[in-house]
Amino acid sequence: MQRRLHFRLIMLLLMISSTMMAQVTTSGLNGKVVAGGENVIGATITAIHEPSGTRYNAVTNESGRFTIQGMRVGGPYKVTVNYIGYKDEVIDNIQLSLGQPRTLNIDMKEDAQQIGEVTVLGKGGRNSGGAAANFNQQRIENTPTISRNLYDVAKLSPLVSNSRLGGVSISGINNRYNSFQIDGTVSNDVFGLAGSGTNGGQTNANPISMDAIQELQVSVAPFDVRQSGFTGGAINAITKSGTNQFHGSAYMYYTNQDMYSKYNRLRDYVEDKLSQRSTKTYGATLGGPIIKDKLFFFASAEYKKTEAPATIYPGYTNKYVTEATLKQIADQYNKLTGFQDSYGRGELGTKSFGLLARLDWNIDVNNHLAFRYQHNDSYDDKDGLSSSTYTFSKSSYRMNNKTNSFVAELNSHISPVLYNEARVSASFIRDSRDVPYMGPCVQIGSVAGGDGTSMNTVNIGTEFSSAANYLNQDIWTAEDNLSWYKGNHTITFGTHNEFYKMKNLFIQGANGAWYYSDLDNFLADTPYKFTYKYTDPELTGGDTKWAPNMKFGLFGLYAQDKWDITPLINVTYGIRFDLNATLNSPTANDAFNTFASEHNLGVEVGKMPSAKLLVSPRVGFNWYTDASHRTLLRGGVGIFSGRAPYVWLSNAFVNNGVEAKGTTINTKNNSAPALGQYAKDPMAAAKTAKTGLSPDIVTVAKNFRFPQVLRANLALEQMLPGDVKMTLEGLYSKNLNNVFFENLAYEDKGDKIYAVPGVEASAVTSYSKIEKNLPYYSIINLKNTNKGYSYNVSVKAEKSFDFGLDVMASYIFGHSYSVNDGTSSVAYSNWKYNYSRNTNDKNEMSWSKFDIPHQVRIQVSYNSPKYWNGWMNTEVAINYNGFSGGRYSLTMNEKADYNNDGFRGNNLLYIPTKDELAKMNFASTKNMTAEQSREAFEQWIENDDYAKNHRGEYAKRNSNLTPWENEVDLHIAQNIYNIKGIGKFQITFDVMNFANMLNKHWGAHYSNAYNLSPLTLTKIENGAGVYQFNTNSKPVASDTGSRWHAQIGFRLEF
Repeated sequence: MQRRLHFRLIMLLLMISSTMMAQVTTSGLNGKVVAGGENVIGATITAIHEPSGTRYNAVTNESGRFTIQGMRVGGPYKVTVNYIGYKDEVIDNIQLSLGQPRTLNIDMKEDAQQIGEVTVLGKGGRNSGGAAANFNQQRIENTPTISRNLYDVAKLSPLVSNSRLGGVSISGINNRYNSFQIDGTVSNDVFGLAGSGTNGGQTNANPISMDAIQELQVSVAPFDVRQSGFTGGAINAITKSGTNQFHGSAYMYYTNQDMYSKYNRLRDYVEDKLSQRSTKTYGATLGGPIIKDKLFFFASAEYKKTEAPATIYPGYTNKYVTEATLKQIADQYNKLTGFQDSYGRGELGTKSFGLLARLDWNIDVNNHLAFRYQHNDSYDDKDGLSSSTYTFSKSSYRMNNKTNSFVAELNSHISPVLYNEARVSASFIRDSRDVPYMGPCVQIGSVAGGDGTSMNTVNIGTEFSSAANYLNQDIWTAEDNLSWYKGNHTITFGTHNEFYKMKNLFIQGANGAWYYSDLDNFLADTPYKFTYKYTDPELTGGDTKWAPNMKFGLFGLYAQDKWDITPLINVTYGIRFDLNATLNSPTANDAFNTFASEHNLGVEVGKMPSAKLLVSPRVGFNWYTDASHRTLLRGGVGIFSGRAPYVWLSNAFVNNGVEAKGTTINTKNNSAPALGQYAKDPMAAAKTAKTGLSPDIVTVAKNFRFPQVLRANLALEQMLPGDVKMTLEGLYSKNLNNVFFENLAYEDKGDKIYAVPGVEASAVTSYSKIEKNLPYYSIINLKNTNKGYSYNVSVKAEKSFDFGLDVMASYIFGHSYSVNDGTSSVAYSNWKYNYSRNTNDKNEMSWSKFDIPHQVRIQVSYNSPKYWNGWMNTEVAINYNGFSGGRYSLTMNEKADYNNDGFRGNNLLYIPTKDELAKMNFASTKNMTAEQSREAFEQWIENDDYAKNHRGEYAKRNSNLTPWENEVDLHIAQNIYNIKGIGKFQITFDVMNFANMLNKHWGAHYSNAYNLSPLTLTKIENGAGVYQFNTNSKPVASDTGSRWHAQIGFRLEF
């Protein structure tokens, strides 16, 4: 009967559409039972999850061992050991952590000798090996946070750091290569557009309410082959479940302009209170029994709204563009196009609503079924502003997201030696953009700031990528894992299979885009470049904004064995096979394919790479040196396979040159059409090209494979005197398959360009088009590279005191190196913004954008005993994070294309010696003579830590670091109990950047900078550059980000 029930439920689940990358969602118990030094065979172990009455059973085998999998995370559990002739032995208050089964090695005494006494020989510990960190509900609640984002909790792990591009970087790896799971299901943005790396991340919405989370796990090197889908790290959140008691909460959080520092760092700390803004968060949870001990529910809802003016605005520093200049631009744009845009301080808003509902059903003692539904609806206003870029108010856009996901999981103990878990889910994600008007896009470079020498970029018109932009994703997957307990071995066989259906409308410059080298050229309407893209209405049924459907599949099989060699040593070894497949192909482009064959390019439009088998063997171990469990040596080595963001593959569908058409005209071979003449008809402007249309082409190499890394981990955990736990850990990752983007439209024919006339060290390749009248603007090919690696060494000490104080301190040193960071969703951008000496050189390895050499973490929390007759208690947590700053590149601001590769601004800076500097050609400006520019550049070099030590060289990509940053965050919670019989009323106060509250000069925060350009290349003359000094060449601290910011909250729990 039980087997028939199990079979029917499995078949029911597998019929449900699903999505999932294999992950762990439960915990477990294992161990050995002995008596008088002999193995006890046939002892019964019963574990009861006391809050819900959920029961789990096991029987010891011929080795005296038992294993229980699929247990609820948390507790407390009561474990009873029963054997004929012995008194039942009971162990109370067992707590279980996600993915870290508890070990209980028990020495029983005969009933006549010692009634009721049990000796627990073992303690809890990891069984899979590898670097991981778990955060239970109390740690989550005590984390200082205003955004209420789970990443604030994940950053408590020493190997997790803020990514300047959004989300978090784990072990110095691009956040696009992370995996984010909710209840084991894929919740990260597998398409790869969201900076946060999560579904809904494009609107900055949290993927799930913190109040719905039971436990969070961060894994970097789990040697359990069931866990995959990442080459960075994995974050797995487990949602709360109902119990036999009704529990709930209602809460609200609030912050406004009065809860920020009033001092402006960018204006020499003058009093400059922020203008009116607010963030309001409201939420509630409720859980309890539907049928006692059998069926439970849990639900969570949260609403959040933010209203705030832009923090960057005309004239906010003397280096920034002024309102007078913007008025000139707005008036000219209106004259040329008929559209009136606005400038000044824009108003921004965000809104999100999240709903989660979960059911847990104890079908019987051997079968447990869970079902969860989640809905998110959000928007976020985007302004595109930075310290050197201004975007007009109506040139912004609103990002919208709706996400619905379902997951069902069945855990079944088929027999005493067989355990099965099956999981299925489905996710439906919809992203779209709203724009204020549909007008031509204009970008103006080298616009002087208020000081007359700092250069800025100004954008006006419909944002370049927003006139035709939406993304629909339907994701299904099914997974099953079967475990067999055989003596000292737990053998697992499993499979997971993912299916993706995606439709991405992405046409840049869909209203036409005009580029001007400076303000004077814009006022004269003499652009240096024009771009227009569309889809051919003759091929798309009259639609000039058509999007292709794309289908992908991922199929995996794996097997592993966890071998408990002794009660103190276990080894986990296994192998995983993943097959990534593109299930449909772009439309073939016969004309291009003939062209590519004639030029021996080795690429083809219309064929995606064939399915590639990725093999991932792994082995990990845990070794407690003695029965006291005070010393643990753990580690392992293995291969980890992840996904390339599917947007990189979708570029080949969108930019095939068949349905997708367009052209780019520049002044080198053509006169770019004037905006005033063609603002209403970009198609007519495109037809002025002498060579006809020149679309962008994107291809994927035939042998392209999804990312893989070889990763090794070794750690020593040691309990020191005073119960201080010290951890020494090392982690090394080597790229096996990573990504590289090359532009096949250009080739190296041996020509050179010199930064300093006649100085060979300053020479770089000057590219040539592969054909004089090339019919394609770019041919970007996605391929693999095995270059790049990262390493981290960390030391951590932590201690918990019995009076409620917990302390942790850690130091991490490491580096991360790459040849292409893959920071963009667009193939052409990943090529053109990969700052380098030679933009097609796949061996030009340097520091990764995600490299942070030094990090110091200190975390202190205190939970006081109850006082005032048990009515009160206080919780305080303070976290310190000090780190080296963010990486950025030293480049040139190019008015002319330095290396003739078709793009301006992607060339690294040459740092001359003093003698070479005297030979360089400088030009005078209105505010600075040529000699003053030369002297200013010399002074800049001597003041830059990297440049002054690398004279006579080109700077390396990401060579520089912004200044060291110190983050101190504070959380205070005052709990009041027993108010009219209600469980607890809580008042919270969180302060981010608390150090700035103590001293207005402390707590500087620097926003992301990809590059800074101390020189402007004005022109190429006699094979060498002519330059001007650019004063806007130092990292700028964020005004708002550098201010302390507080939030107050109120919570009622029952």
